[in-house]
Amino acid sequence: MKTPLHIPVLLDHIFLDLTFGAGGHTKGLLNCNGNSIAYVLDRDQNSIELAREMAKEYPNRLFPFHGQFSELKNIFKHKQNFFDGILLDAGTSTMQLNDAKRGFSFRHDGPLDMRMNTKSKSINAYDLVNRLDETALSRIIRLYGEDQRHRKIARCIYQWRSTFGSISTTTQLANVIKVGLGGSASDVDKLNRPIHPATKTFQALRIVVNDELNELYNGLEQAYTLLKPGGTLLCISFHSLEDRIIKRHFQGIVLHADNVSSNLDEKSLSVQAENQVRYHLQTKKITEADDNELDGNPKARSAKLRYGIKI
Repeated sequence: MKTPLHIPVLLDHIFLDLTFGAGGHTKGLLNCNGNSIAYVLDRDQNSIELAREMAKEYPNRLFPFHGQFSELKNIFKHKQNFFDGILLDAGTSTMQLNDAKRGFSFRHDGPLDMRMNTKSKSINAYDLVNRLDETALSRIIRLYGEDQRHRKIARCIYQWRSTFGSISTTTQLANVIKVGLGGSASDVDKLNRPIHPATKTFQALRIVVNDELNELYNGLEQAYTLLKPGGTLLCISFHSLEDRIIKRHFQGIVLHADNVSSNLDEKSLSVQAENQVRYHLQTKKITEADDNELDGNPKARSAKLRYGIKI
């Protein structure tokens, strides 16, 4: 189940969950209102299989669709201005993180994969780690991991490959980074919370493998066309790159770029953009998990919720 936040019960009619995961959000929202209907999307085939099983519990109320954000306009081409609410949870699901075979986490030894859609023939994390040169690795870790030690991390990965050969597993990569950075047990984030020194590199690799930032931007833009006026869009992010894109979407900044990710190299994502007021924001600041929620689920500590009503 994805990390929950206290989500306002606004999706009480026909809603679209763009990131079904293990179905926690969808199930909670369906149970809040016996008349609600859920359309759910996920690019992970395993999640869609779970959704199909859950649909048996909610006959004629839960409709699963396999696909990714950039395919929304085709999947729901007859649903313009249709949904009362749309939920987008940009976090990686616990189900994915806990499956060693998926290669998302260094906490479980597994192959370096990280593809959200395992049926896809796209690149995986192994390809990036073992085929990119040191400069390209450094750029990825800097842009998408926001790690100031990107050059040192890229160098230690490249030197390991040159000396010992391919890096094949999640724990192997994590140990190469840890040793390369001096063997410290952990780093700390901006709130002084301990994190493994490989955390940001794993985030960077996952983002690139799944083209997550471009997908997020496309998903937000296409979700706007599917949401009816007066409908609510709720977005949950887990790191600053996601939140930056979501924040600018709610601010009405429409980018004119084929590759949104390239703009992250600038100080502002508003480069070559125009402003369109499209939502009434329901809060001026982000909503974060309170102490009670954190006690029950510490993983919610990074979650940020923004939501608004379409004009």
